[in-house]
Amino acid sequence: MAVLTQSEYLIISNKLKVSKLINKSPLTEEGDFIDILIGLHIILEVGLNSFFRQVSLLSIKKNIDRLEIMDNIDKVGFIDKTILFIYNSKFDFGTEIEEAIKHHKIIGILRNFAETRNKLLHGHAIATFHTEENRIPRLSRSRKILNLNFLQEQITRFRKILAGMRFYLDHLDSPITESGKQDLAESYLDDSFIPEAVEL
Repeated sequence: MAVLTQSEYLIISNKLKVSKLINKSPLTEEGDFIDILIGLHIILEVGLNSFFRQVSLLSIKKNIDRLEIMDNIDKVGFIDKTILFIYNSKFDFGTEIEEAIKHHKIIGILRNFAETRNKLLHGHAIATFHTEENRIPRLSRSRKILNLNFLQEQITRFRKILAGMRFYLDHLDSPITESGKQDLAESYLDDSFIPEAVEL
């Protein structure tokens, strides 16, 4: 019997870091905003990639090397995997078709969410431009997102994406057992590390 174990270090360590920073009061440090925004992205991207690997491995019936399957799955971006999962998986929505339509919006939300990581990790300028003529400094696009309002919006997007994915997992028509689905949700689609009534 083969046993697969996957490292969850990046998910667990970033959940601890983000939770600690969010509970810090008040949040004013530029570095704290950057660390939370990047941490949320790591949790989401690594979690979704791990989720899709597990779902594929639990569902596949062909006698193919598991590491080869994982390597092939890992070559597909997490947003594309999410789109393929939503459009190509078999679901049993029963009477919850309207709810499924509502959660379909996570595709656009996911793209929007990922833009923040792209700005921060691809080295977009985090800059403030002062001139003698203008009393109000001009901010670069990456500087503009380092504030409480944007962080709250990003947390809301994060929660909506994971709520949508939990909904789709709950309704996935597959050989995965209910306890297996619960394990997947707890490991990769959990947002409980963020306090429900987070006040930033």
